[in-house]
Amino acid sequence: MAFEYLPITDPTWIETNEQLNISDYILVKPKNYSQVPIGIPNWEPQPCCLSELFKTWAHELHQFEVKPDDVWVVTYPKNGTTWAQEMVWLICNDLNFETALNTHLRQRSPFFEISTLDKDRSNTVEFLKTAPSPRIIKTHFPVALLPTQIWTMKPKIVHVKRNPKSVAVSYYHHSRMAHYKGSLDQFIQSFKKDLEYYSPYHSHVIEYYELQNYENILYLSYEDMKRDLRSSVLRTCQFFGKTYTDEQIEQLCQHLSFDSMKANDNVNYKDFGGGKFMRQGSADGWKRELNADQIAEIDRWTESVVEEKYRYLFEA
Repeated sequence: MAFEYLPITDPTWIETNEQLNISDYILVKPKNYSQVPIGIPNWEPQPCCLSELFKTWAHELHQFEVKPDDVWVVTYPKNGTTWAQEMVWLICNDLNFETALNTHLRQRSPFFEISTLDKDRSNTVEFLKTAPSPRIIKTHFPVALLPTQIWTMKPKIVHVKRNPKSVAVSYYHHSRMAHYKGSLDQFIQSFKKDLEYYSPYHSHVIEYYELQNYENILYLSYEDMKRDLRSSVLRTCQFFGKTYTDEQIEQLCQHLSFDSMKANDNVNYKDFGGGKFMRQGSADGWKRELNADQIAEIDRWTESVVEEKYRYLFEA
């Protein structure tokens, strides 16, 4: 068995989630991670908070056959995943706007581990076996949970990070649509304890930034994309060896604008929880939704768990 499964023992979390009728969370700890080319001395991955369904799919996901021309779009949840997926798909597919506007993103860029979160979803691994190349695959997994062949096949990886205060707010609203019934403050408490799906958050970001011996990775920032989308688009084009005219780049940026994405049913998941999958698209919406105590609490959390040399990764 490649993984160890640990129960969650935090008494406050248990009491809160019993009240909220949430019971399927587990902690997953990889047993063998020596193949991960990470630059952190004596590194050991922390347990990742996932669903009980992960046990069913663990072997199939871990042993997934990776192709060298795959593209993996990797984020912690609510870090600009859909935005990056659409940008990467179009850049890699010669700006085929017609297909992008007529084919849902989940078909063009499937969610690798969706079966571990929703038992009613189809098997993405089977879907990917016959998907045309380049396969553009979305995942929220931390480095230690990626398929082992990634480190030998060396496909391109695009990683996107976001300010933790923005993540807390956006992930809360996202979770409310999916299953969560608690308050924002309750969510922040479990987020801080690394007890929301795919947590811990800080180590997820740091570990991807420490893939020092993995040359096929592009690092993007949600805040940078909001400030200057064109620059992020051009960096991504360069990463994939693609060249487009100024007019084409402008058309792509317009397609990727928040208003355009929000109105596009093939990227804005209208069937997700009956709410707005794309809510505000703001880089600083947390300033309006978090109170002063919550802001200070998240900042103290970052300071307490992140070494000073990495703190710049979590600034807006």
